[in-house]
Amino acid sequence: MIKKVAVIGGGISGLTVGCGLRKNGISVDLYERSASIMEFGAGITLSKNATSLLVELDLMNDISSVAYFPMKSFVRNFVSVREISSVEFDKSFVTLDRRDLIRILAHRFELSGGKLILDTEVNLVNPLTAEIAFKDQSKKYDLVLICDGIKSALRNKMFDNLQPEFTGYVAWRGMVEASKLPNFQGSDKVNIYYGPGSHFVHYPTGKEDLINFVAIENKSQWHEESWKTEGIKTDLLSKFENWNEGLLYMMASTDKLYKWGIFQREQPKKLIKDRVVLLGDAAHPMVPFLGQGACMAIEDAFALAEVLKGTNDLNLSLERYNSLRLRRNKFIQKRSMLQASFNHVSNPVMATLRNLAVKAFLKKSVQSLHSYDLKKKLTFQ
Repeated sequence: MIKKVAVIGGGISGLTVGCGLRKNGISVDLYERSASIMEFGAGITLSKNATSLLVELDLMNDISSVAYFPMKSFVRNFVSVREISSVEFDKSFVTLDRRDLIRILAHRFELSGGKLILDTEVNLVNPLTAEIAFKDQSKKYDLVLICDGIKSALRNKMFDNLQPEFTGYVAWRGMVEASKLPNFQGSDKVNIYYGPGSHFVHYPTGKEDLINFVAIENKSQWHEESWKTEGIKTDLLSKFENWNEGLLYMMASTDKLYKWGIFQREQPKKLIKDRVVLLGDAAHPMVPFLGQGACMAIEDAFALAEVLKGTNDLNLSLERYNSLRLRRNKFIQKRSMLQASFNHVSNPVMATLRNLAVKAFLKKSVQSLHSYDLKKKLTFQ
């Protein structure tokens, strides 16, 4: 029987699995190397495949109180903003500020009796004994969960030496007031614009009437020392100079602009090693073009908490988790990369064909993505 678990990393996967384990009565110590868990501010989307799990964890009411329900998403032309296609949502699809999600998860984790240990970096994990070492101390657990993100050094030590690789895409992000939105019907929903070698997304966050926007461009190399730096507006505007004037005005209206290279790290052949488990971006960081990175982290967390509930056979339970998540994450990771190429078609003839495909298949594609039912998979596996 699993009684005590160490979680390393205070992001979405770490906090969600902490909440799930505590709900099942398992003691959890969560270690975060930073002095605070308040992340870099950015918008985030959560679809039904994740929000249905948050409902099961009794988290969705709190999240809904700070989230926005866009109820619809549009795909548009980058100059005319003419609608190519659209799809309607229900209240299982939400947008919000990532900081609000982290705050709610952390509060619930601590309220449920989880122990959040900040400013503590775990340097070593023994996968055979589930013993961790930090500072001048060590502590033994029944299981250790690695949730420390795409740059996870602990993954390097125990699983593989695969490194994050630049994908050829750079993202620019800003936030603006809703009054800076382009003046057309539906601009307050999720809007995606396809352009040659680039695309643009904006949606409300539910926080102080703020709109999150992300502009993605093709780029052959990334030379910045940091993956995330403060951007220069004139650089962004020059790269998107042929786009719709309303969109350019919105880009120019942000107080702070950030840019980062988009990296991906191949998923290892197994997500478990003895008494250590990988979750979230430590296991399968992916490009954000399907809006599924956080959803996959939540799916990982829920799956692991469920298979560990009342288990008397840890090895069997961990193999079950590995089987559930390995293929699923690999599929979404690959599909996200394909979506990038799809969004960025430059040839006019191919773009026309792409748009016809969007008109014909968008609703079906979104439905298949969002309707994945992990609870059913857990029941019948």
